[in-house]
Amino acid sequence: MKDFWFDVPAKIPRIAVYLSEEIKAELEQLAHAERRSLSQMAALLIEESIARARTDGRLQRKNHEDQQG
Repeated sequence: MKDFWFDVPAKIPRIAVYLSEEIKAELEQLAHAERRSLSQMAALLIEESIARARTDGRLQRKNHEDQQG
């Protein structure tokens, strides 16, 4: 298994997320259980949610060119 941090580009986009104390604590527990960092766990959950939204038809995949304007 590859280490996530060695595969991350130097200038990866970042976001800030505000969570309740309860959700943060549960995210930390989940990350610990899966031996991931908090950031890795959050990114994985977001990716899984987006994939589900695509499968359900709630979100369509856009071309990279469309995203750049």
